[in-house]
Amino acid sequence: MYEKKIIHRDLKPENYVMDSDGYLRLTDFGVSRIARDENHQDTSGTPGYMSPEVICHKNHSYTADYFAVGVMCYEFMLGKRPYNGRNRKEIREAILTKQVEVKMDELPYKWSTKAADFINQVTLFFI
Repeated sequence: MYEKKIIHRDLKPENYVMDSDGYLRLTDFGVSRIARDENHQDTSGTPGYMSPEVICHKNHSYTADYFAVGVMCYEFMLGKRPYNGRNRKEIREAILTKQVEVKMDELPYKWSTKAADFINQVTLFFI
């Protein structure tokens, strides 16, 4: 996808499906865009997974998708979303003000510290 310069911009668990061979497939390219330098007006996605630069109407690149991967990994690991709110505005504020961190004492049994480090690095990269 990135070799073809495509930014998905709506990575979230609901957009992944398993095919008949058990492989994970990405779906819903409805808000995907070809990467370009000036794209601050292109702000689409699902609020809890949108990177700060997308939410703030700034130019963005593939890193917007990396942020969403970090959010999904947090959700897979801890069973809850890192950014919550009753509406889009509250979720936006949480993304812009809350520094997500998986603490070692909340690491689920048999999950590696490297997994927590990955989540912390990807979500912190944008703060």
